[in-house]
Order: sequence, then C-alpha cells, then structure tokens
Amino acid sequence: MTGTRDGTERFGWLAGAGAILSLAACYGTLGVVAVLSAMGVALAINEQIWAGAIVAFAALAAAGVVHGHRRHGRIPPVALAVIGVGLVAAAMYAGLGGAARVVELLGFAALVGAAVWDWRLKRSGA
Repeated sequence: MTGTRDGTERFGWLAGAGAILSLAACYGTLGVVAVLSAMGVALAINEQIWAGAIVAFAALAAAGVVHGHRRHGRIPPVALAVIGVGLVAAAMYAGLGGAARVVELLGFAALVGAAVWDWRLKRSGA
C-alpha cells in the first residue's frame, strides 16, 4: 500500500477494524457465553467493563472515519459515525429498557455504514 504525503493511508484500516471489534465485543461475547452456558459452564461477565469495551471500539471506528476526513474532506460519513457512537453509548448506558437492542443495532448499522462510506470515498480518491 502506498502512503500519501499527509499519512492518511497509514490508518486507513482503523474505521473498519474499530467497527468489527465493536460488533465482536458485543455479539461475539454473547455468542461465547451462550455456547458455554449450553455446555454447562457458568461465566460471570462484568457488564460495565463489557459495555466500556464496546463503546471504546465504537469510538475507535469513529476516530478512523474522522481520520479519513483528512483525505476525502466529506462531513456526512463523520456525522454518521458520531451518531453511531452516540446510539451505541446510549444503548449501553442510558437504561433504554426493551428499546436498547434496537438502538444498539441502529448504532452498529450507522458505524458500519460510516466505515464503508469512508472506505469508498478514500478508494475513489474523492
């Protein structure tokens, strides 16, 4: 991969990796706990640390999109990423009850959409 003069290629993977890590931290952990429970293994998860990791990885994804802004100069993917982080954080910490899963899914969809949009803009040279 060739770098640009301002170094934006160096962290071009950050938005996608952050979004994938955030999704894996959330749903991957749920999957592992479900499989272990089915096998009869009880596992206690500290939900505050778990939620913190999910939000931290979501923020990492948004930081990657913000970094991509230096190359393509477009605000909408950045706004979508920030909205995504806000929705994920609200789902984790705002006590939304039954609506938390829907808000969480919308947040992850916004993050992934922003990461893909950012990647496409950088790839097209916009």
